[in-house]
This record gives sequence, structure tokens and C-alpha cells, in this order.
Amino acid sequence: MREVEKFQMNLKYYREKNGWSQQQLAEIINVSRPVITRLETGEQVPDLTYLLSLSNALHVSIDHLIGRDQPPNELLYEVYGNYHTEQQLSHIIDYLKKQPKMVAILNQLLLVKTKDRKIIEDMLTTIIEKSIKISE
Repeated sequence: MREVEKFQMNLKYYREKNGWSQQQLAEIINVSRPVITRLETGEQVPDLTYLLSLSNALHVSIDHLIGRDQPPNELLYEVYGNYHTEQQLSHIIDYLKKQPKMVAILNQLLLVKTKDRKIIEDMLTTIIEKSIKISE
């Protein structure tokens, strides 16, 4: 994934993590809301001024904002923290390593608001459980 795509995902993730709307973030860094929209959708590539302002507002490094240094986020920490103790997790992680499309979808799921993500997770659980019953 290119840095611009990582930037788009990270910008939206950190904006939502702070509980800010696009308008609120725009006001914090003194730009118009459409600028934030264009940055999040990839219609506009951020210049150094925007990167500095966003980095300061979101309290993350520019490298992290563009995806160059990816310290584990909270979810990855939870998974990898238990990785060595739960044998079944190793099978799941091995599966994900071989399924890049699934990893991409799950990364997108991480960017969804927590309340909405819970609804999606419940739907996925139901689909998988019903699929297993059908295949038995």
C-alpha cells in the first residue's frame, strides 16, 4: 500500500479516534472542511504544511501519519500480546498472512466508528456461524 493510501486511512482513523468531525479538525488546523475531505479521499495529496499541522493536532509523527513507522495499534497489541499463549490465534494469523484481501478489509474495519464496527462484527459472526452450520 502506498504512503498516500496509508495517510488517508490514518488521517481518518486518528480524527475519529479523537472524536472529531472533519469540520472540527479543519478548524483546529485552520483549513476548510473540504480540504480534510479531499485529504481523506485522496483527491488531494498533503503538502508539508498540512502534514506538520495534522501531526501536531493528532499527536503522531509524520512518519506514522503516512504509514512509514507502524507501531502496533491497540488491536494489534491485543492480538500479538496473546499470540504466543493461544495456539488457535497462530492459525488465524497464518490464515490472514495468506489472505491479503481479508487483511485489507479488516484494516478498513478498524477505521469504522466503534459503535458501527460492533454492528459489523456481529453481522460477520452471524454469517460465519450460519455458514458453518450449513457446511456441516
